[in-house]
Amino acid sequence: MERWFKHIAVRLWTSLLLGSVATLVVLPPFAAAMGPQWMVVPGIGLLVIAYWLTGLVFATVGRRRLARLIGEANVWARADMQREARKALDRATATVDSFLFSPFSRKAPVGRLLSQLAHFQMAQTVPDASATTIIGAYLLDFPDDREAAIKWLDSVLAGKALTRQSHDIAARIGSAHADDRDVQLMLAQFFLAERCCDFTALQTYRYLMDDAKPLADGLLADICDLLLAQRRVDNLALETYLTASARGIGDRRLLPGIAACHRMIPASPLNEPLLEQADAALSGIGASRREQMANAFLPGDVADEEAAKDDRRRFQWSAIVGTIRRGVAGLAGIANALVDTTWCLAGGVRDVLMSRRFKSVLKWTLVGVLAVGLGWLVFNTASHLAVSLKTAKPVPAPAVAPVTDPFTLQVAAYLNESDARRYTEQLRGQGLDAYWRRASGANKTWYQVRVSHFKTKAAARAFGEDLKKRQIIGDFYVANYKRPDGS
Repeated sequence: MERWFKHIAVRLWTSLLLGSVATLVVLPPFAAAMGPQWMVVPGIGLLVIAYWLTGLVFATVGRRRLARLIGEANVWARADMQREARKALDRATATVDSFLFSPFSRKAPVGRLLSQLAHFQMAQTVPDASATTIIGAYLLDFPDDREAAIKWLDSVLAGKALTRQSHDIAARIGSAHADDRDVQLMLAQFFLAERCCDFTALQTYRYLMDDAKPLADGLLADICDLLLAQRRVDNLALETYLTASARGIGDRRLLPGIAACHRMIPASPLNEPLLEQADAALSGIGASRREQMANAFLPGDVADEEAAKDDRRRFQWSAIVGTIRRGVAGLAGIANALVDTTWCLAGGVRDVLMSRRFKSVLKWTLVGVLAVGLGWLVFNTASHLAVSLKTAKPVPAPAVAPVTDPFTLQVAAYLNESDARRYTEQLRGQGLDAYWRRASGANKTWYQVRVSHFKTKAAARAFGEDLKKRQIIGDFYVANYKRPDGS
């Protein structure tokens, strides 16, 4: 989040600087051609283009710098100058974490840097404390790298500190190397150390049990102990119990486990050989004894569940009273928990507000807001300057005294009133005393656009020639002044 705010703030400042310069250059011609009311369109377009180009330039500079630093690190590593190589990689890491990359353009550079860091750590004789974390982060995106997978498994089996992502990394390694026995053996040791019986761990145990090469007694005993402790009753558990029993691995829970599997697992063509082996292993034990062993292994058996249902059918006031008491005690506990949670949340919010990360995010957020405000100020200033440049030409002041002059200039005539109104407003925008009037002929009605009033025809003609010379009007002729119809 902090990197995102930093990138947005710097990119906004840079694009506003470039966009404001481009706006000052481009907007005045637009204002002269299209009118001041349309300047917001090219202004916004210029700012958007400047923002896009700034991001493109930042990403290009960041990728080139990253490639140069990675190449430099490889040169130092080949020369066995590990200290210099590490410094180059540190600068490359700072480049990836800088404002040059947006959240959308950062994924590829991060993957490339992680690959380089992981292989650098794997080449070290004595990896540093962050080696396991770096290799693990690399394996999240590239789990098919066998060398990195074995290196990471070696480190976690050697007692390196695990993270919240360690099990995800192990699962991805297992999927990427589903047929690699060496990797699966290391994964089994990891899952056993973590006492895992989830789907991924069970897949690993299944692969090792079904493999043609038999498992070592120690690893088989560990898998059997975990499955017995979990009281698992399925085909994998039955196969494990039978294999351990055949090898003479002594555990008093084996026969009850086999009895429970034999009783609970439904027969099918796939597990029929296993069930036959289980029956052979229990051949010297009677049916009642088998049931007792299964019940001991599975205290929640079907018979016990039926007995529990019968007991629950009996209406007992003592049980109801006990339930009410437990409910009241539970509500009191919930109230206490809510109070404790409120205090914890208050303390957590206070810690967040006082943390350096929050202060950094707040700082860059304020910088971004200031950048947006400055951009709006620059845009408004540029619009005002464009209008000023547009209207700075000297024009004669319109007459404000009562009109007594007999002559005026007619500069256009239209068949449509809206055209006459629009041209009149355009001339007024040039500072002229323009108006329009309606004139009816034999078959048509004309809307005449006229400018100002004069005492003599010579004065009117001179003013018209001046307007033509300045390219404000196309042509004119001197007419008799009458009060305008249009204001």
